[in-house]
Amino acid sequence: MDNPQQDASCSTVKSEQDSNVEEQTKTTQQNTQPASNQRKAWFTNERLNLFLALCAIIISAASFYATYLQANAAERQVKAATWPWLEVMTGNFNEEKNLSEITFVLSNSGSGPAIVKYVKYHYNDQSYLDIYKVISACCFDTQAYETQLQTLQDDSPDINIFEAFGWIMTSASDNRLLASGSKLKLFGFKQTGFNETQWDKVNDQRFNIKTEICYCSLLEQCYLSDGRGDVKEIEQCK
Repeated sequence: MDNPQQDASCSTVKSEQDSNVEEQTKTTQQNTQPASNQRKAWFTNERLNLFLALCAIIISAASFYATYLQANAAERQVKAATWPWLEVMTGNFNEEKNLSEITFVLSNSGSGPAIVKYVKYHYNDQSYLDIYKVISACCFDTQAYETQLQTLQDDSPDINIFEAFGWIMTSASDNRLLASGSKLKLFGFKQTGFNETQWDKVNDQRFNIKTEICYCSLLEQCYLSDGRGDVKEIEQCK
């Protein structure tokens, strides 16, 4: 007769052996799974290269911005060093000569020279490029006045009629280079016993004569001024 205890012991040993075989099989399968199913490290060479590339881009952008700021500051310094400021001043007395004289003087109070493109005069909503014409419009007939003086000069060549009777002095301003700190007398009209009526008329109206000045710096930056402090930058003088 078979021994039941021996059979049960054999069955138990067989079951344990089967369990060990299954565990070994699972372990082998796990070890033989593809590498793609295993967890990868986060800090890989690809991520390192990407990080270094981003750092290089950021450094380049910062360097470009710093260079831009330096260039912009240098440009502003050059612009300030060459910036002209034109204004027109009028007076009715010449302190150097100690006499009554109506003047319109164009002066450059800026730090750089100015290329004067034109000076325009406005009176009663009309524009004039010739100061003789604006004086004729506001005050008296300049052509008739000069013709009369010329006639007197021809009759008395030994006398400087123009100086004694009060000559109208003007200066051309278009396309003139006006250095920093320099002045240009646009109009001069001294008072004499011969021209008191004309002189008084100009003296009464001189503040009603407005000016418009278009000028450029040596860097070809152009400005439009009313001659009294209102200056704006424009593309070019037309």
